[in-house]
Amino acid sequence: MHDPEIRNALRTDLHRRYGADPDTVVIDELSIRRGGTRIDLALVNGVLHGFELKSDHDSLCRLAEQVQAYGGVCNCATLVVGERHVKNAVDLVPDWWGIRVVRSGGGQPIFRDLKLPQTNPSLDPTAVAQLLRRSEANVFIADLGWGEPDRTASRRQLCDLLASKTELPLLCDRVRCCIRARQSDATPSSCGD
Repeated sequence: MHDPEIRNALRTDLHRRYGADPDTVVIDELSIRRGGTRIDLALVNGVLHGFELKSDHDSLCRLAEQVQAYGGVCNCATLVVGERHVKNAVDLVPDWWGIRVVRSGGGQPIFRDLKLPQTNPSLDPTAVAQLLRRSEANVFIADLGWGEPDRTASRRQLCDLLASKTELPLLCDRVRCCIRARQSDATPSSCGD
């Protein structure tokens, strides 16, 4: 099994399970850490669930860095791993991560949950806020009633402000709403508080 086959099968499974929910989107390669890392597949609804794919042909050398990046922004995460990497992968991911093993069955990927994901105990408000675009951060600041945003402020400054002054559940809700709105071509201002 190679990454594209696993990705397609997982995307199909997620669409089958969540496709009828209008508040759910599945995103390929969601950029996090200001573009420094990408979530292979992200399920965005009432949570941000990141899926990292590692086929038997992949290396686990970047997994520790990816685990750290996902840990900043994902409410939960699952490593989808080929059978060759299962033993090593179990030791490389935190307890809150899920592990889904993939193997080939008649040429098709077959998934088996080795461990279900739990809630991430340590989201990073700054990393979460940095998922917002500059325009989305400005609209959010205005919606919070903090006055007119400083048009000279950088995206990073706006996100730092939101991270420091917004309750984490509200920040996470707004960020997920904005991510979903991008996928449906809705305007970010349609996101509620």
